[in-house]
Amino acid sequence: MQKEVFTKLTKLQDSLKAKFRVEEEIKSLPQELKQKQEKLNLIKSEYNELYVEIQTFDKDAKTLRFDYDNAVITHESSQKKMELISTQREFEALEKEISDSQIREQSLLKQLYAKEKLLVDKRAELEIKEEDMKINESEVNSEGSKLEEILEVKKQELQTLNHQCDLSINDEGIPAELFSKFSTIVKNKIGSGIVPIHDNVCCGCNTLLPVQFVNDVRSEKQIEFCPYCSRVLFYEDQALADTSSVTIEEGGLSNFTDDDEFDLDDF
Repeated sequence: MQKEVFTKLTKLQDSLKAKFRVEEEIKSLPQELKQKQEKLNLIKSEYNELYVEIQTFDKDAKTLRFDYDNAVITHESSQKKMELISTQREFEALEKEISDSQIREQSLLKQLYAKEKLLVDKRAELEIKEEDMKINESEVNSEGSKLEEILEVKKQELQTLNHQCDLSINDEGIPAELFSKFSTIVKNKIGSGIVPIHDNVCCGCNTLLPVQFVNDVRSEKQIEFCPYCSRVLFYEDQALADTSSVTIEEGGLSNFTDDDEFDLDDF
């Protein structure tokens, strides 16, 4: 009886759904850690770049401080010379020298203040970056140590699910060809591989099916697949509560996959 096959497929579907879920978890878990490691590497790179930038700014600030101190000395020295001049020409030359040294002194002081303020801001930014780096590094190290344990548990769970699926072939008697096709359907249809027909409508894709095809499904002479969504079909004598979403497609079985592909007789 095909009803027994449908029962077996429904049971297999549950195992396959769980199997694909665990496989995805095994695949995604290292990816999550990898993304966090990449984030940490980026933070470290930004930290190092900022550190080098601060060293350069600090060197520039020291140079400006040295130049400013020399400018102050030059300015003071020029002012003292005023007591020694005796001619108008000397006075005018010295007055220009004092003015130039004062302008240079003020310019260097302005640059020095700006550079020192920038250094304060950059050092504060570096402290924040360093704290962020420590937090992320702690998370990566902690999750990295747990990942192997989690993956081992998931792999054991997957091994159990694979065994359950194998039983469908060895103990339940589902043909290997049907098992392979059904597994692909369940995976592609996000866990929904076998669905009923209600009022000549496939409950998987909500498409109205040709009457003769529905009769073939209802006869349960062989496994039938929806010509539109490829799911395994079985007839269920129950009217749909709402048929407003039904899509009627013309063409009968013209879109059906090659007959030989799904031509499975009773087993």
